[in-house]
Amino acid sequence: MADVFAWISVLLVLYFDVCKMQGLNLAAKKPAWMSSVRASDAVAANGVAGSHGTDARLGDCIHTKLGDMSPWFVVDLLGQYNVHNVTVYNRGDCCGNRRHDFVIEVHVRNPSRCPSAAFAPCKNYTGTFGSIENVVCDAPVFGRFVRLWKPTVINTNDVLNFCELEVYGVNTDYQRFSFPMASTTRLVSTTIVSSTALSRVSCVQQCMLSGACVGVNYNSGTRECQLLLRPEPSDTVSIDPDWIYYGNDLC
Repeated sequence: MADVFAWISVLLVLYFDVCKMQGLNLAAKKPAWMSSVRASDAVAANGVAGSHGTDARLGDCIHTKLGDMSPWFVVDLLGQYNVHNVTVYNRGDCCGNRRHDFVIEVHVRNPSRCPSAAFAPCKNYTGTFGSIENVVCDAPVFGRFVRLWKPTVINTNDVLNFCELEVYGVNTDYQRFSFPMASTTRLVSTTIVSSTALSRVSCVQQCMLSGACVGVNYNSGTRECQLLLRPEPSDTVSIDPDWIYYGNDLC
């Protein structure tokens, strides 16, 4: 009986830890981008600003271009998570009916740099969306990149248009142990911490131990180890035989 109570205590601790983690918006102020941008006051960053404003005229919302017939929005969670639910705040000043029939996908690898990479569906939402809704995944989905895609548009004015996307889930370090490799390649980012590592294995270990690293560049000649902390959509790729990239941003 004592063993039973001990296991119950452990499960309760795990349950409350999970609830605590799910209370954090994993998407807030993370790198985000979308298929097109209508204007400078409707950029992807508006969708993860951490604000609950719903007036596009005040710069609260994202807005793809007219005529974008397959619009999408991506946020990089900068870590591996089991995603449980996504809350979306619809535009409130007009045009709420534009939020309809969309898919929420979770990707391990960057879907923009690796378009052929596999993904797992969180939810296929059908019908017209309300003002604010919490979309619960059909099952927890593992990954780093969350993409909201609107595959069906009615006409050229039926854009992707919402004001905030929040992602909730539980952190996991599983994927840190299996970073895929891209030879002769380096991701050039402004948020790099450089050090020296005797091998590419020790470079990856530095990334794993840092707690805030999502990939590495390693130079086999100079033994320079570059920890990537916050890759951005505008980052470029350099081809160099001395460099090896490990991470989920490149194919």
